[in-house]
Amino acid sequence: MIFKQTTGFLSHLPITQPITHDKERIFFAILNGQITTRREAVKLLKIRSTTVSEQVTQLLDSRLLTETISQHSGRGRPSMVLVVNPNRLVTLVFQVISLSLHVFAINLVSNVIAHEQLEASPECDNSALADKIRQLYDNIIQKIPKSAEVTGCVFSLGGVFDRQTYHWIHASRWPKMNNLNIKSIFPPEYRVVLSRTLDDELMLHVLERNKSTLLLHWGYGVGVAFSTADNYINIGGNAFGEIGHWNIPSQTKPCQCGQVGCLETVTALWSIGTDVLADKFKAHDDEENVAEILASSDLANNSTMQQAISHMAHAASNICRVFFPSRLIVSGPFVKNPQIWAAFCDSFQQQNRFFGQALPELSMSQISRNSRIYGAALPVLEQTLIELLAQ
Repeated sequence: MIFKQTTGFLSHLPITQPITHDKERIFFAILNGQITTRREAVKLLKIRSTTVSEQVTQLLDSRLLTETISQHSGRGRPSMVLVVNPNRLVTLVFQVISLSLHVFAINLVSNVIAHEQLEASPECDNSALADKIRQLYDNIIQKIPKSAEVTGCVFSLGGVFDRQTYHWIHASRWPKMNNLNIKSIFPPEYRVVLSRTLDDELMLHVLERNKSTLLLHWGYGVGVAFSTADNYINIGGNAFGEIGHWNIPSQTKPCQCGQVGCLETVTALWSIGTDVLADKFKAHDDEENVAEILASSDLANNSTMQQAISHMAHAASNICRVFFPSRLIVSGPFVKNPQIWAAFCDSFQQQNRFFGQALPELSMSQISRNSRIYGAALPVLEQTLIELLAQ
């Protein structure tokens, strides 16, 4: 796991505003596990004891902290320990998993404190999906502590959407859905954020070190996300990174997007799953379940898989010649198979020996689904926290 459950994950996020105020310094030191008492705050942060006492009182009044008696085994009076109130702020993250809509409630110490899901058939249109989103929201709100403040809803999505207008334009799983206005489902004052699932995963990778990074996902769909060396994630336009819909001239198979000959028609699970796994493949099965099946399958002589590897290696090479990243990270169920991963790496490396340039670092993503959910929650949770600390 990227984040330690005991210290919270906000400490790992590049804070958008400088932490200069004493109240913020004290809070984040407690969140990070650096201090647990007022005395330790004075010593570590070099803040006067009267100031520490004043700021801690404000943090207690805002319910960001609680103070409890320590488990004391020695002589003398037991000390008072300061701890973060984990459920003071909660962010709701909506995600699509297979043909289900899910919502997760994430608290300040990166715990999922509630989870709800509903099936959504391929026949769902705007009205049906909006109704399911409302139902999920109503259901999960009942599970959240009454004392918690919900910071807003993050929709971590695939497909095509417009962040500015809050419209989910297209998703191949629900062809009858078109331009669904997600913000209109909630009260006008409610904070709603749309983000790409791939960008949320990439955020966790770029926290590790400052290198330009290209993240390539290969599963039910094919797409990329990119960040510069200074950790800026390029969100581009409404359909940025949808390389799965690049046209392959020699192919004529219809794609779910309505075009023909897209890269996904020869590489994506929805198109080649049955040819690769026969009756082991169930349409719209969870990618994590498919990954387990793929991991133990012998696909060395599968012609469909060989063609898919070739096309994916070419696609990865071409997109790397656009962005020239320092590292390429590949995620998704296909690369969990050792034969597929080895063949992809070999083909990619052969195609990228030119002009004496160093090859990008090539690795497989180990980010779990739970971590991707945390990545989606981070910006909204942090923004609300900074606003609360500034009061």
